[in-house]
Amino acid sequence: MQARPFKRKWLIQCFGISKQAFYKRLKSHRTKVNNDQIVIQMIKDYRDEVGQRTGGIKLHDNLKSKMESLGIKMGRDKFYKLLRAYNLLVPKTKRYFITTNSKHHFYKYDNLVKDKAPTRSEQLWVSDITYIKTENKHCYLALVTDAYSKKIMGYKFASHMK
Repeated sequence: MQARPFKRKWLIQCFGISKQAFYKRLKSHRTKVNNDQIVIQMIKDYRDEVGQRTGGIKLHDNLKSKMESLGIKMGRDKFYKLLRAYNLLVPKTKRYFITTNSKHHFYKYDNLVKDKAPTRSEQLWVSDITYIKTENKHCYLALVTDAYSKKIMGYKFASHMK
C-alpha cells in the first residue's frame, strides 16, 4: 500500500468539504480514469481491425453503442479531448494541387539535357515554375538557374502565367 503524504481527515478539513463529498470525488475520478482506459483500449482494438487512418467522427459513431452498453457516457467533444490527450488523433493530410498535365495534345519537346553534365558555368541554363500559396490565392515563381553553379540567373514572380 502506498503511503499518503497527507491524512484524509486533514484534507477534508482543509478544503471544507464533507467526508461524503471527498469520497464521492475520489470514486468519480477513479471511474473516469478507468473509463478512459477502457475507451482507449476500444479505440486501439477498433483501429487494429479496421485501419489506423480511422478518424475521430467515424470512431465515435462506431464505438458509441459499445460505450453505452458498458455504461460509459462520452460525447463527441470529450471523445476528441481523450484522443488528443493520448495522441491518437489522425493527422490531417496536406492538400496538394495538381500542377502538371502531360496528357495533352500540344507538342512535347524532347529533353535535350538528359545525360549531359555541364563542365563550366553558364554552359547550361535550366528553368522551372513553382506554385506558391499566398493568403488567398496561388502565385507563380519562374526561375532560370545555371545548372553548373546552381545560381539563379533570373526570376519572375507573378499572380498569373502571362
